[in-house]
Amino acid sequence: MDTREFLSKIPLFEGSLNAEQLGFLARESRSAFFRDGTRLMNQGDFGGSMFVITEGKVGVAFVDQDAREQNVATLGLGDVVGEMSLFTGDRRTATVAAIGNVKAVEITKWSLERVFAKAPELVDKFAAVLAKRQAELNAVSRSPAASEKFARGARKVFAGIFSRT
Repeated sequence: MDTREFLSKIPLFEGSLNAEQLGFLARESRSAFFRDGTRLMNQGDFGGSMFVITEGKVGVAFVDQDAREQNVATLGLGDVVGEMSLFTGDRRTATVAAIGNVKAVEITKWSLERVFAKAPELVDKFAAVLAKRQAELNAVSRSPAASEKFARGARKVFAGIFSRT
């Protein structure tokens, strides 16, 4: 699999990153393999990376206030998991586990920091895409205020890179 080509077709990156930036992320990412039932992430953990599913499916679940586990989604080829926590700095809001064997591309916060350091305007582009996804996930209407709030949070998480450039 050509990782750069694969990442270029992912909605989060498509139209946001140029060929050089995609190439960098592809070189810095690593392949990950998860056996059936293995957790990619746990609700409540801090997020230092995100995963793009390249093969297989994952189940997304969260424990509600009444301590009941609720399955909320099944994701597969081309879907991204873990991006919200990575960008907001918040703890993971769900547990994601492999359904069958799963292959994924892992992209770390460090890799994204390097991309943002050279192109800080990308934070706003990513924030707009992720704010829209969050609104869709929450079944809440999209608004410019949500996008700006998300962008402020992402800038805070990645603030250190802008002071080093």
